[in-house]
Amino acid sequence: MRDEITLIPQEIIRKKRDGGILNGQEIAGFFNGFLEGQVADYQVSAMLMAIFLKGMTHEETASLTEVMRDSGEIFKWPFDKNTIIDKHSTGGIGDKTSIVLLPLCVLEGLKVPMIAGRGLGHTGGTLDKLEAIGVNVFLTPEQIRKQLDSIGGVFMGQTDTVARLDRRLYALRDVTATVESIPLIVGSILSKKLAEGIGHLVMDVKFGSGAFMQKYEDARNLAVWLKRVGEQCGVNMRCLLTDMGSPLGPFAGNALEIYECVEILQGKGPADTVELTLELVAEMVLLAHPHRKRDEVMKSLNSHLKSGAAYEMFEKVVQTQGGNIELIRKPSALISAKIRETILADQDGFLGEIDTRALGIAVIELGGGRMRVTDKIDFAVGLSDLKRVGAKINKGDVLAEIHGNDQTKVKRAKDIVKASYKVQKQAPTPVTLIAERL
Repeated sequence: MRDEITLIPQEIIRKKRDGGILNGQEIAGFFNGFLEGQVADYQVSAMLMAIFLKGMTHEETASLTEVMRDSGEIFKWPFDKNTIIDKHSTGGIGDKTSIVLLPLCVLEGLKVPMIAGRGLGHTGGTLDKLEAIGVNVFLTPEQIRKQLDSIGGVFMGQTDTVARLDRRLYALRDVTATVESIPLIVGSILSKKLAEGIGHLVMDVKFGSGAFMQKYEDARNLAVWLKRVGEQCGVNMRCLLTDMGSPLGPFAGNALEIYECVEILQGKGPADTVELTLELVAEMVLLAHPHRKRDEVMKSLNSHLKSGAAYEMFEKVVQTQGGNIELIRKPSALISAKIRETILADQDGFLGEIDTRALGIAVIELGGGRMRVTDKIDFAVGLSDLKRVGAKINKGDVLAEIHGNDQTKVKRAKDIVKASYKVQKQAPTPVTLIAERL
């Protein structure tokens, strides 16, 4: 017997409130009605709470994701959809992989129309990092299409015309304590990515003290949902579960992270950021070209870094989007904060635990992130010399260096960072950077 379908808003709310499963027509009718002014925001707030409390099936979530995707502009490209791909991270401290990843993908013949985000909570944002070197991340549709055609990759922010429903729902989720709903998180993430017109998506789902999903099992659950819903919406998916119990790379902070990216793009840089970036790019290449061998792909990617080709491609993207080329040609200029203070280890041992989230809070305290939407970011501030859990520590070693422009803020940040480290006598159990691939 076919499920009963109703398009009366309060009856759809009642059905979900009572644990019922909504049809695609009911989901589309309710949320499109909200966009058209026929469903009130207080009714949507009630629906969001019902979803938060009662959940949704994968099928319901796929229907909601498609409605969110279709609520705004969907990019259409004159390319083989199999070559159009993107990557998304759930966020972390020092997570700058997107900036290195895009030029590498382009060199492998992929098309990457990357909608990136700003800093959210304690985590940094790709757009803020790019703006530290003057990159214009809000382009017209014509500029986006032209750049993807001529270069193969573009960094861009979500505009008012992309996934309009997502923007309106997030504003209500934020004030109704419904942000942490897995179906709503999945819909929000995937709708923007699906609007890019991609054929494949690689997800970097993080766990640990610096991640939104701190427990491994919660992060894995999110990854399973993302993969299943994404595939139901017609996109090939790969999810990597990666450790955020340590900062990624030695730098955290907008201009400082660009400095690290330039180092990597020139064949240098820290092992952990390089490893994760190359693994993510390899997954993207293998999704688009499953006939290729992983070893051959990794060899090619390393060659792009060592030859300088990856750096040259990044410079081309930055220049095309109006960025300051001199800042990346002379990256030492990116380390420009007036105040530098170090935090030293007071004993020998091993770095046993890091409150990585606290490191992100310290960057915000310095002015490198936003406490309010209207806050202006100081791109120069942040942290350097950061280490991973398990590092061998001698008394007097630098645990972190503070980069700031305000002595009061530096003092607050220093207290936070100092309290975030635990040095212990015994080496901790090693944590694998990439815990699982789904």
